[in-house]
Amino acid sequence: MNILQVVPHYHPASRFGGPLKVAYGLSNALTELGHNVTVCTTNLADEHNDLDVPIDSPVDVDDATVFYEPTIYSRYWGYSPKLKKRIEKEISNADLVLVHAHFQYANLIGAKIARQHKKPYVIFPHSSLTSHGISHKSGLLKKAYLSLLEKQNMRNALFIAFNAPEEKDGSLHSELGEVIPNGIAAGDFSNRPAVGSFRKSHGLESKTILLFLGRLDVQQKGLDFLLPAFAEVSKNDPNLHLVLAGPDEDGGEQFLKETIAELDIEGSVSIVGMVTGQEKIGLLQDSDGFVMSSRFEGMSIALLEALYFGLPIFVTENVGMSRELRETQTSLVVSADLEGVREGMESIAKPQTRDELRGLGTKLIEAKYTWPAIAEHLLKTVESKIGGNVGNE
Repeated sequence: MNILQVVPHYHPASRFGGPLKVAYGLSNALTELGHNVTVCTTNLADEHNDLDVPIDSPVDVDDATVFYEPTIYSRYWGYSPKLKKRIEKEISNADLVLVHAHFQYANLIGAKIARQHKKPYVIFPHSSLTSHGISHKSGLLKKAYLSLLEKQNMRNALFIAFNAPEEKDGSLHSELGEVIPNGIAAGDFSNRPAVGSFRKSHGLESKTILLFLGRLDVQQKGLDFLLPAFAEVSKNDPNLHLVLAGPDEDGGEQFLKETIAELDIEGSVSIVGMVTGQEKIGLLQDSDGFVMSSRFEGMSIALLEALYFGLPIFVTENVGMSRELRETQTSLVVSADLEGVREGMESIAKPQTRDELRGLGTKLIEAKYTWPAIAEHLLKTVESKIGGNVGNE
């Protein structure tokens, strides 16, 4: 089968997080299943820089054919006439189109072209349709955008692929949805640095490291809960050390630095910026616990990675996968407020709690949340909607 993926950003870009990781993971798994995968994307590396890749030419990326197209005008929205032309050219060969949506031009035009050509397409909203996500920033503008520009795209999709039951239940167009979870590629973590390498490079050899990994979006990620909670708990355990890893978001890093100074915990918190590759593996490997204080969150790939590494974890109840984690008692689940995060921090700071939780997530991820299993589930769901065999070819 010929599968076309349309996504605003793609590997080797990394700044834009979840959507490109999902698209890349699916591409790899689908090609391994014997399908032909073509990806239409932009050449954006981040808000200010472009990828060093050929433009408007086929590029082989791990057996998928990728076309990187330039943007003009708004880099955030990613307006690209060349991307539109490329999708129009590639759509004729596509048997299935996967569109990764996040209020950007690529998904808008990708779904529209698939709809006009009567090609079956699936939309992955990546939490952009949740009530929390819409109201978080520019809520009225987002509602108008969805109503005026995306309504027909959503309603004519084969289905909308929500990444967790929590996301589906709290989103617009939930009646059109199916749950297709996010995943990880376990092979990405087979080559690991020496144990203790991250600790040594940051002078944290004797510390109990609690890790936050994600964009430094203070409101969404509940970092205004996390820091006061940590400050209170660390008073009784000066050996605790909080590592905040991830790219800045709307001045979040500066807010965190100011808050850390106000709470007088400069010696107990490290802001290390965005981590990738071996540095990220080393950080996950050397951490003693993982904390997720989000007010709202889809199925976080950082969470899946932390589970795979067997880290003791607490998450808030508004995080995708939280119901399963609570039911399986794999992680602590707390309320998405200051009191709940403080309770989670107090628990995860206890050695006994960490010992009880350590290692519980690994088997769960291996059984259900790797890309090959998710790709097969996706294809079976597509098959149930359109009939016919869309398995290996």
